[in-house]
Amino acid sequence: MRGIEIVHGYQEDIIETIPSTILIVDRGREVLYANRNFYLKSGKKEKDVIGIRLSKIFSPVLMQKLDKKIQEVFSTAEPFEGEQIRYPGGRFYFYRIYPLREAGGAVSKAVIFMEDITEMTRLEEELRDSYIKLENAYAELKELDGIKSEFVSMVSHELRTPLTVINSYLEMFEDGLLGDLSDLQKEKIQLIRSQTDTMIQLVDDMLDSLRIGARRLRLKKELTDIEDMICSVIASLSRLADLREHVISFRCEMADARIECDPKRIIQVLSNLLTNAIKYTPERGRIDVVLKEENGYALVSVRDNGIGIREEDRDRVFDKFFVGMEESRADMGMGLGLSIAKDIVEAHGGRIWFESRVGEGSTFYFTLPRGGHPEHT
Repeated sequence: MRGIEIVHGYQEDIIETIPSTILIVDRGREVLYANRNFYLKSGKKEKDVIGIRLSKIFSPVLMQKLDKKIQEVFSTAEPFEGEQIRYPGGRFYFYRIYPLREAGGAVSKAVIFMEDITEMTRLEEELRDSYIKLENAYAELKELDGIKSEFVSMVSHELRTPLTVINSYLEMFEDGLLGDLSDLQKEKIQLIRSQTDTMIQLVDDMLDSLRIGARRLRLKKELTDIEDMICSVIASLSRLADLREHVISFRCEMADARIECDPKRIIQVLSNLLTNAIKYTPERGRIDVVLKEENGYALVSVRDNGIGIREEDRDRVFDKFFVGMEESRADMGMGLGLSIAKDIVEAHGGRIWFESRVGEGSTFYFTLPRGGHPEHT
C-alpha cells in the first residue's frame, strides 16, 4: 500500500514531465486540465485555457477535424488511436483521444494526447525527396550505363575485325609464306604478335564482361576431357612462356578426366590463370599445373614462383579492373581476366580461390563438379 501511495504522490510530476501535450475535456469540449508542455508550446496562460472551450483555443480548421473525433469517443466509449494534423504556423502533430470512465462506467471526460512531429515530418519529406532524386539519378545512370555498354560492345566488335586481320598476316610472316625473315625480323614479328594477342584478349574480355554484367553468359556444356584442355592451353601459351624463358610443367592425377562443362569457357579460365602466372613471374620462372580429383570435383591448381599478391590486395583480386602491384601494370591488361574466370567457374557450380606470399609466388585453384553439384567440404 505504501508503494501505491508513493506512486500516487508522483502522478502529477510524472504527467507534467511528459513531453507530449495532454488535455482533458468534458462533453461540452471545455478544458478541465492542460499539462505544462501545452502551455510551453502554445504560450497561453492557465486562465486563458481552463474552463474555456476548445474552439476558443484551437483554430476552426483544427477543430473541424478534432471535434468530430472527440464526439466519436464520447459516443462509442472507444479510444481513437490517432492521425496527423497540421497546426497553424506550419507545425505537425499526431493526436490520440482516450475516454475517461467514471466509477459507474459512464464517460464524461476525454483525454487528448498531442505529439509534435514537425521535425519527423520534415525528415520524412526530405527522405521522400531524396528517394525521388535517387530514383531519377538511378534511371539516368541506367540509361547512361546502357549507352556505355552499347558503345563498348560496338567498339569491341569493330576492333576485333582489324586485329584478326593483322594476326592472320603475322601468322603468314611467321610461317614464311611472305618470304624469309631475318632473326631480328622474326623477333620483332613475335613481339608484335604477342601484343596483338593481348589486344584481342582485351577485346574478348570486354565483351565477356558486358555479357556477364547483363546476365547473358550462356554455357554450352558437353562431356570434355579437361586434361586435353589443359595441354592445349599450355601449348597455345608456349610462345609467351618462351619469351620469358619460363618452364611450365603439368601433372594429371585423374584416371578419367572427363567432365561436363563448356570447353570454350573453361579454356578461357585456364588461359587467364596461366597468362597471369606467366606475366607476373620474372624471367626464368617455374609454373606448375596439377589436375586431380577431390570430393567429387576436378581440382586444378596453377602455381608460380612470381611476385605474389600483397596482403592489402587480397580482397580485390577477383574485382573487375583490379591489376595489382604498381610496378607490374604496364603489361597486365585491364584486370578483367580473374573477374571473368570467377564468374565462369561459379556458373559451372565450382569455386575459385588462391594462396600467395609476396616474393614467393601464388597458387590459384578452381574446382568443377564431375557430375551434378556436390557440396564442398
